[in-house]
Amino acid sequence: MILKKFKGGSKYTEYNPVDGSASEFGEIEGAEICGFCEQTRWGLAAVYPAPEEETLIVQINGTTWDLFSSDTTVVYNHHYDDEMTYFKIADEENEYEVRYEAWWKDVPHFEPNKWAASREDENSHEDFFGYVLMLWQSEEKKDNLIESWSENLPK
Repeated sequence: MILKKFKGGSKYTEYNPVDGSASEFGEIEGAEICGFCEQTRWGLAAVYPAPEEETLIVQINGTTWDLFSSDTTVVYNHHYDDEMTYFKIADEENEYEVRYEAWWKDVPHFEPNKWAASREDENSHEDFFGYVLMLWQSEEKKDNLIESWSENLPK
């Protein structure tokens, strides 16, 4: 499947959801995306549809979560004193958590506070894990992405 690099302009990857591996990001002629992917310091993270289950899958380093399962929880918050962000996704079987520099740390004239930085619906394009939180909180966005991305899934 073809996934677009999160915040990557016109960079794409051929992603293998079986093992969570991907080709190098680059231009792919006529790319029809069916999700987003990000190479982080902690590994490869992706979000893509599972149309049969009417859900989105989050896959990090080969481990998957059904983003809309009642068992899945997502935690994403900012620690303003040390300019760090905390992300966790978990279900009954798997858990992934990471702490990293906040996306707003080096943004000029940005006043970090719980109202500005936590508006992830508006700022989700800044941080892949913030985007995952926004999707987890939005049934409408989930349905729209499942519909549009599923059209491009390999048959």
